[in-house]
Amino acid sequence: MKKLFYGWWIVGGAFVLLFLAAGSHFYAFPVFFEAMIKDTGWSRAQTAGALSLSMLTNGVTGIIVGFLIRKIGIRKILICGSLIAGIGFFLLSTVMKLWQFYLYYGLIMSVGIGAIALVPNLTVVGNWFHKRRSTALGIATTGIGTGGAVMSVLAAGLISRYSWQTAFLVLAVMIAVIGTAISAIVMRDPGKKDIVQEELQAQIDLQNNEGVLLKNALRNKAFWCISIGVLLWAIGYSTGVVHQVAYAVDIGIDKVAAAGAVGLLAAFSIIGRLGFGRLGDIIDKRHVFMMGTLLQVAAYIVLLRTDNISMLYLYSLLIGLNVGGMTPILPGMLADHFGQKYFGAIYGVSVLFLTGGNVIGPVFGGWIFDTTGTYLAAFLTATALSIIAIPIVYSSGKAKLLHLV
Repeated sequence: MKKLFYGWWIVGGAFVLLFLAAGSHFYAFPVFFEAMIKDTGWSRAQTAGALSLSMLTNGVTGIIVGFLIRKIGIRKILICGSLIAGIGFFLLSTVMKLWQFYLYYGLIMSVGIGAIALVPNLTVVGNWFHKRRSTALGIATTGIGTGGAVMSVLAAGLISRYSWQTAFLVLAVMIAVIGTAISAIVMRDPGKKDIVQEELQAQIDLQNNEGVLLKNALRNKAFWCISIGVLLWAIGYSTGVVHQVAYAVDIGIDKVAAAGAVGLLAAFSIIGRLGFGRLGDIIDKRHVFMMGTLLQVAAYIVLLRTDNISMLYLYSLLIGLNVGGMTPILPGMLADHFGQKYFGAIYGVSVLFLTGGNVIGPVFGGWIFDTTGTYLAAFLTATALSIIAIPIVYSSGKAKLLHLV
């Protein structure tokens, strides 16, 4: 019986860690958002600001992690991240003041999440795969959608039955225990002994095209076109997603049903990750980016006309397919241009642009609502930025792996 390539165990481990990281951090936030606003009296812009700070912290952590991977190895990073995230969620269960929420959510917990989220997991999966990289990344990142579908519903149930403080405690235990176990037992960097025949030629190709140093990637037009396009796409995406539960409740939709729409979004993102991830191995990834972003535009058209739960679910379906598809495609575009050897550092810097979009979007949407009493201008702006992102990414040019210089 042919031995299973260990890279697929890495994919499984990354799935679990992304399940925990994204599900507890990003997708559960809209559920906590509505509950905490009601209990604390904080404004929407103030509360969303914690997520924006969190995204910024995540981005900075991603850059640091990208450099540390080659120095101390993936396992130590993931174990430390799981423990720090668990401590952060525990502290969140004690929050009484706004500054505490910013400290515990925006800084402490977010450092931990950043160390077990996209940069380390996509880097280690990419290091194990070459010719089927997009497929492997697509499978691994289904953990994000699955975690979102499960964690948003779990958080809503715990908040409804107990309290948001109890919900934070449950997340703390899950991440600290499960995350640490997976990191210690499953995750590791590849060695020469791990090369099997099915990956041998791909590894030889990878060695012959080692990749581009970060300083040289930063001088390349493709890096900036991809990163700026992703910044605009992320502003568009995060503006709607973070505020969708509050928006739905405002227009008369039951809050439990509205929270379920977040779970539906996450569930459909799984289909997007698998389908678009596979598509990215077949056609130009810029075409896949265009298809996903057009789904985002269509989602906003639906959201602006939403007046019932069915329309909200249709929005969730479209935006879920979009974000699911983008998760493996964005790092895939960078890897195609710049190779894998220094991918962690390059992707870590590029993620800062993704982070910037996720920082701007929630606060912008909250500020527009607090100022005008409606999300209309915020959603229209998000739609326009999504459209602009498409030609910017296309101008990066067809990917051609550059050699180390």
